[in-house]
Amino acid sequence: MILVKGGTLLTLTEQGIIDAGDIVIDGSRIFYIGNSKNYDIKFDEVIDASNFFVMPGFVNTHTHLAMVLMRGAADDIALHKWLNDVIFPIESRLTPEDVYFGSLLALIESIKSGVTTVADFYFHMESSAKAVQEIGARANLGLGLTSKFDMDTVKLKLAEKFVSRYNDTADGRILASFAPHSPYTCTLKFLKAVSKRAKEMGVLVHTHLHETEKEIIDFKKLYGKTPIQRLEKEGFFEAKVNTAHCVFLDEEDYKILKENNVGVALNPQSNLKLGSGIPDIPKMLERGLSLGIGTDGAASNNNLALIEDMRLVSFLAKGISKNPELLSAEQLLRMATVQGAKNIGFENLGLLKKGFLADIILIDKQNANLMPNTNPYSLIAYSMYPGNVDTVIINGKVVMRNKKILTIDEKAVKKEISKLAHRIFIKS
Repeated sequence: MILVKGGTLLTLTEQGIIDAGDIVIDGSRIFYIGNSKNYDIKFDEVIDASNFFVMPGFVNTHTHLAMVLMRGAADDIALHKWLNDVIFPIESRLTPEDVYFGSLLALIESIKSGVTTVADFYFHMESSAKAVQEIGARANLGLGLTSKFDMDTVKLKLAEKFVSRYNDTADGRILASFAPHSPYTCTLKFLKAVSKRAKEMGVLVHTHLHETEKEIIDFKKLYGKTPIQRLEKEGFFEAKVNTAHCVFLDEEDYKILKENNVGVALNPQSNLKLGSGIPDIPKMLERGLSLGIGTDGAASNNNLALIEDMRLVSFLAKGISKNPELLSAEQLLRMATVQGAKNIGFENLGLLKKGFLADIILIDKQNANLMPNTNPYSLIAYSMYPGNVDTVIINGKVVMRNKKILTIDEKAVKKEISKLAHRIFIKS
């Protein structure tokens, strides 16, 4: 058992903030949370949290981990040119080993900024799963799918195999999903088949929807409806869906997403950097959509510090609506924890609450940017830097202490990244 003692606890529950509070961790779950007291228990470890804000770890609801390998490779260009002229050619050269080390590097960056859970889809996903298992993170992982000639049946079988092998593994830290890339890279028939199989297997569908205006215009020319409207007609949303972006929505789209309880992963930094547009966050909040926050991949963001996207979500909500009261700091933190966790299939995660999974971060409140210690919600939502995270606990195990990753050799990973990057960026 682990005792996290004397911290300023941001429970994100009805208990609110507990000053000088304790958390007792038994196995992978929170056994006690409340005021500090004496215990008739011999703890395996006692963590002095008296100088820390303690809260649930952040949940990144949409990313592509291994795309850290292409960080800075293609900047200041539009999405379709970015994908077709730079990203896809580089990806064609990536090996399973590349994806493994890229995923490790991304997870190091994520954990150090307080992210304990990610929703990732890409290719060579066995390599990503290996990285998640070794570093001790939590993730929902999907094998990225696109349509190609007569290969759809084969690809669906490969995705089924991945889901069967990895769903609910690594002591429950890994869930698996079906991950069709988008309506512009997958046929409607394929998307329908993927959703049907996901529903049968009881797992998530993770995809991109309504990312650019061009995507929607081109789709409507073919089908007369928006992608969301046509996908509903095909029964796509009968499965549980987590969809990234949703920058351009009309009233019918909002209605469909709400009625089908679709999780929406907001990725404002990536959208803005690629010139894709700005999601209407106030309208999403008004319509009651289930919102999470993601970074997208580091090739388009260009980092994985979810706290930056969190802050931008809040500021966009206030700026677009011209209402500074919209989306409070506490609401924002819930969006980036418990709400995001539910959107990607994790229950009993994202709150400091008895019986919930012990994914916990300790944030050093003696950093200059977090002083004076006024409103903890505000300080974390609006003032925190990624480097303020000191200790990370995932599934009841200390993964980072004093800003040092304990589960893997970080220097060895960085050495491998330096070697493989040279090959990746030299065209054959």
